Amino acid sequence: MIRRLASTLAIAALVSSGAAACSSSSDDASSPSTSTASSTTEVVDARPAYEGRGPHPVGSEAIALADGRRVVVWYPAADDAADQPKETFDIASLLSPDLQAQIEPELRPQYEIDAHPGADPATDGPFPVVLFSHGYAGFPEQSADLTSHLASWGFVVVAPDHVERSLSGLLGTAAAGVKPMEDPAVLSASLDAAIADADRDGSPLVDLLDLDHVAVVGHSAGARAAYLTASSDDRVDAFISYSVGLTAGPEDTATEPPPVPKVPGMVMLGEADGIIPADTSRSVYEGMATPKYLVEIADAGHLVFSDICLIGRDQGGLVALVKEAGLELPDTLLRLASDGCEDDALLPSKAFPAIDHFSVAFLRAELGIDEQPVGLDADTAKAFTTADITFESDPG
Repeated sequence: MIRRLASTLAIAALVSSGAAACSSSSDDASSPSTSTASSTTEVVDARPAYEGRGPHPVGSEAIALADGRRVVVWYPAADDAADQPKETFDIASLLSPDLQAQIEPELRPQYEIDAHPGADPATDGPFPVVLFSHGYAGFPEQSADLTSHLASWGFVVVAPDHVERSLSGLLGTAAAGVKPMEDPAVLSASLDAAIADADRDGSPLVDLLDLDHVAVVGHSAGARAAYLTASSDDRVDAFISYSVGLTAGPEDTATEPPPVPKVPGMVMLGEADGIIPADTSRSVYEGMATPKYLVEIADAGHLVFSDICLIGRDQGGLVALVKEAGLELPDTLLRLASDGCEDDALLPSKAFPAIDHFSVAFLRAELGIDEQPVGLDADTAKAFTTADITFESDPG
């Protein structure tokens, strides 16, 4: 059974535009950053104002779509949430029961997320909504540093499980009995589900959603999903694609490129990405409508935009844990599962401050929270000393 599931996953991985699993990572520091820019937009307070956590503690809750697929929501919480237990994530829980039974308890790392399940919501809302789309073989919690960081700065983040390509769908049971949906439909339905939950007595989302300001972000396969959703759901006002390609893989027979979103967009890429080459993401940026922004991270691989490389890192990383547990996964998937986690790659956590800052700065500027962009320029890119950041923008 394991071999059959692994073979299925490997085939899908080869034609996918993303991945989400990882091995050990590097402690190498990068040289001071360099940056370029083509923007002449006035920017105030040119410093990484949003690299640290925002003023709000973060709460979390799980809701579900009508078909049963899981959706995780992170939201700004009340001040006393900081006194409550933090969220923990067990990646092995996404596997099928048969696979879970083969994993010893000590090989199931519990990853702590800086959020507090069920916490009371903040009272100074409503807050803009950000939809998050995970990568291939990923899961809603794969980029928890980013999603919880956004929530701390006053965004409600809604992250569905794309069971057609998620870890729980490929190696678990999440896809059983669920009718397949295209990624944009899943994201739009997740926004609808959050709206419906906000009408439920006792929901932390009551009066919390500012539906006049909605954005969508995603990584890898989710980056493509964010791009497509931004061009198909007129509720979306802005998008960010982290490591993006616009084809679904070799099996994609579309003769026309997808529509270009008419809303502001940002592309972020890792220059050493071995899954979606940096030039592929750059070409997406070149074809986007203005205003548009590009952030490049030197020496960073595909998984720099996720927490995957940090889960179980003290035990050798997820790939080492998979091997120690005796689970059979093909070399092709293991390559996808380690891109950006190798010893010669930039440790993702060293890039997180820049990723977090520019994500928040872009969303606050384009959703109208900041009257003028704050730290959304090339000078700010030079302020990061643990990662080499290049910034470019075109205001149109």
